[in-house]
Amino acid sequence: MFKRNTAVFLAATLATTAFATKYEAESATVSSEAKIVNSSGVSGTGYASLQEGNISFTGVTAETAGKYTLTIHYKAGDYKANYLKVNGATAGTIDFAATTGWADVTTAVTLKAGTNTIAIEKYWGWIDVDYIDISAYESAPFKLSATPVTPNATESAVKLYSFLRENFGKKTISGIMTGDMSGYTLGADFKTHDDVKYIYTRTGKYPALVGLDFLFATGPNASGSWNMEYTDKAISIAKGLWKAGGIPAFTWHWKDPLDKKDAFYIQSAAGTNEYTDFDFSTGFKPGTTEWNTESAAYKGIVADIDHIADYFLELQKEGVAGIFRPLHEAGGKWFWWSINSGEQFAALYRLVFDRMVKVKGVKNMIWVFNPEGSTVTSWDPGSEYYDVLSIDIYNNANDHSSNASSFDKFKNASNSTKILALSENGPIPDVNNMHTDEAVWSWWMPWYSTWSGTWPGQTSDAVWKSNMDDERVISLEDMPGWDQYKPKQDTSTTRLAKVSPFYGAAETIGIFDMNGHYVGISTQGLPQGRYIVRQRIYGRNLNAVYIKK
Repeated sequence: MFKRNTAVFLAATLATTAFATKYEAESATVSSEAKIVNSSGVSGTGYASLQEGNISFTGVTAETAGKYTLTIHYKAGDYKANYLKVNGATAGTIDFAATTGWADVTTAVTLKAGTNTIAIEKYWGWIDVDYIDISAYESAPFKLSATPVTPNATESAVKLYSFLRENFGKKTISGIMTGDMSGYTLGADFKTHDDVKYIYTRTGKYPALVGLDFLFATGPNASGSWNMEYTDKAISIAKGLWKAGGIPAFTWHWKDPLDKKDAFYIQSAAGTNEYTDFDFSTGFKPGTTEWNTESAAYKGIVADIDHIADYFLELQKEGVAGIFRPLHEAGGKWFWWSINSGEQFAALYRLVFDRMVKVKGVKNMIWVFNPEGSTVTSWDPGSEYYDVLSIDIYNNANDHSSNASSFDKFKNASNSTKILALSENGPIPDVNNMHTDEAVWSWWMPWYSTWSGTWPGQTSDAVWKSNMDDERVISLEDMPGWDQYKPKQDTSTTRLAKVSPFYGAAETIGIFDMNGHYVGISTQGLPQGRYIVRQRIYGRNLNAVYIKK
């Protein structure tokens, strides 16, 4: 922490020198169906038409290792998304909005000192690229609420939210999703579940967070004994996990609320499996997103919500809190809750929250909004409805990238006001990559190994063990115990993006109050209190706390 006992004069006229290094597409390498098009009216002599191909910019130079801003000057007739790779590692996907002419999209990349390679590879393809440029990256602080969004949240929920908040940006909580429950005995220690045991076998430690699914809790077969037992086992695991100091995290693969089909997938995503054609927009009054409380769709939706709420209330009575991720992967065209518009989805999410919290009295959940990257703003139900913004990313096996571009996209979309989590993944993001890229997710959660799941196996034993042994990754063994844990009395809403001892020559960019408001570049004349000092060191912007006494 940057601390002084007396006022310090910080140079009043120092400023950073903006720079940008441009790399023309016509000088890059294209592959597959991509081609270089000679043209006037662009930067340089032409541009790259990617079509179904890729483009690779080699020789991208960085004087020092660190995070930089990447700008892509592009054109797209329709919205597209494509992969971004830096030095062969996946950095995430880039969304390209439809344009009528040339436009810019920016993201953050981490470069090594010397030469680097930046590639845009086909996911959807079909964009034109004029050039890219690299410029300085400015790391903005997070401004997180000190309390969860649920009014009058339970003591357990407040503890859980405070724990997430205090560790965000510093440490990442380890997790695993559960699948098959047939090998787990109702009421047994949660550590005996096959998916949880799998992680212990690989690492010698247990994950701190365990994912559980209401997959069989609703739908036409929900009252069957096997289905009911599956959900009862999930609730049993949640209770035991909480008592052991862990964190239960709930997902709901919500089946047809009219109970016509035992399915949550729509036809185009179901393959040969059963699918539902349930359209939740039939629950609205025509031409609006106001609910028609007499409609069959509304009644079916509310009945299912109330049923799940009762499970949460059972946990609430026993002092158990958890994380709830409803209507997940919003905007992905495979679940029935994502077939309509973002406005209609937002109304459905708000109904789930309002019904559970304000009508049923569920006060023990930390709420998660989990969109696809392209829908992070357009499908947002409102910041007052969720505590955590999360994304699901499945990299190729042994690709342990931090997914920094997605982290920065979600940080910017939320105006740095939400905890960010990787709520589903295949291979885990390596802790060193996350901290180097300043993309430290609150938690990660590989999908299950049971039911023939391959996802935990996409991380090698060596990487599993090195991460679970790292002090920056929280295992169950590292949890303090909820009875012993006391939230810090921190009522400020600002968290630092980076804490630095400021080694090396530094230039002061500005001084900000703890709410992120600029107050100048000198501490002279400022009242006593805490401030954020933003300085540039070796081409990077870093923040630290300054206490004036």
